[in-house]
Amino acid sequence: MKENKIGFRLSKVNWVLALIVIGISSFIFLKRDGVNGFSLGFLSASIGLRALILLFFAFMVYLIKGKKPYAGTYTFNGVLIFMCLGMMTEIGNINRERSEGVEALTNSISDYKDKIINEEDGLSAYQEHSANIDNGLSKIIANSTGNDQKVYQNLQKFTYINNAVMINWQKAFDSVSATRILDYSVLNNQAEFEYQIDVLEHYKEQSKLYRDHFYKRKSIIDDLNDNIPKSNLTLKGVMKGINNKDSIQIPIFKPFIQSHINYSENLIAMINFLQKNNEKWSYSDDEIIFDNTELERKFNEIIDLIIEDEDQINELTDSLVEVI
Repeated sequence: MKENKIGFRLSKVNWVLALIVIGISSFIFLKRDGVNGFSLGFLSASIGLRALILLFFAFMVYLIKGKKPYAGTYTFNGVLIFMCLGMMTEIGNINRERSEGVEALTNSISDYKDKIINEEDGLSAYQEHSANIDNGLSKIIANSTGNDQKVYQNLQKFTYINNAVMINWQKAFDSVSATRILDYSVLNNQAEFEYQIDVLEHYKEQSKLYRDHFYKRKSIIDDLNDNIPKSNLTLKGVMKGINNKDSIQIPIFKPFIQSHINYSENLIAMINFLQKNNEKWSYSDDEIIFDNTELERKFNEIIDLIIEDEDQINELTDSLVEVI
């Protein structure tokens, strides 16, 4: 008996199943990425590519099976089901990788806080922390697509900007602790006065740059994500996180950074005072001796301000670390 052979075509079941899968996957993608030209284009290309793959396998089986009725349509449904299972597995792997990336970010923040609390080297601690953040973001970026991926890439760009400001400030702050700085025994020539003042001026400048950067960090991220739809859930999450951090960090950061600026200015005032009255004081047995009590009184007033700044910096540093 001669077998029935018909032209290759998709059945109603093929269309219904395909439309269900397309509808669900599109809803999930657009819900996260937002409806915009980029996401619609990316989604259309993805659907088109998967459709071509499905049709290719279905048509090849149809030919191999001698153009038997529905040979291709059964294959279409089978490949579609396997493709769905593959997508589910891929989504699971992506979510796991992204979760590992997020966990790495969280752990890095915790480790950084512990090192600062334990008074380990601030610069080394921050550089290690920034490297961990970069690795975590890279892992998330590798497992993201579309606008989500762009948001994470822009967040990584922001961390590079932030790192440059933070590292420059930390180096400037650390330079004040160098043995040579505020060593009265070497303040015996104009070149040394000028050198120490330059170091302190640099510390003041970097503190102001750090302050300005902190206050405009939200606008920096806004600018980087200017082409990302505001409806994108990842972008919403990033901005919500920044707003939450600002609400608890700014009240502490504002007096914290101002204390550093005051500290640098009072240290500069002290060195300037000693430079101006260079012939009216001497240093012996770890003590500055002035020619008269009026100079000593003015010097001690500056020292009291410096001590007050140091106490406030120490107190606010501990508070700021708690809310990192």
